[in-house]
Amino acid sequence: MARKRIDDRTKEKVVEAHARGLSNKKIAEQFHISVSSVSRIIKEKAGHKKQEKPPQQDSKSKEIQKRITEIERRIAELEQKILYYEARKKGIKP
Repeated sequence: MARKRIDDRTKEKVVEAHARGLSNKKIAEQFHISVSSVSRIIKEKAGHKKQEKPPQQDSKSKEIQKRITEIERRIAELEQKILYYEARKKGIKP
């Protein structure tokens, strides 16, 4: 069974109603469409908005990157210590 085509104007009104805080069920009743159609329309419109914005790092990814940098620095320090102790073990004074 093919679904009924929902025009662009109705889709805009659905998104506006959702932005005002109406539940998907209330929106579906108001526009005589299914709740799943309301969810799909909202997801489609949200996907378009996400694509329009340039990608930005949120605070969580910045924190992760900061931790990675710190771990890499610590690894480099430990590698230097390993070389130092291996040289001492062989009797070479660095």
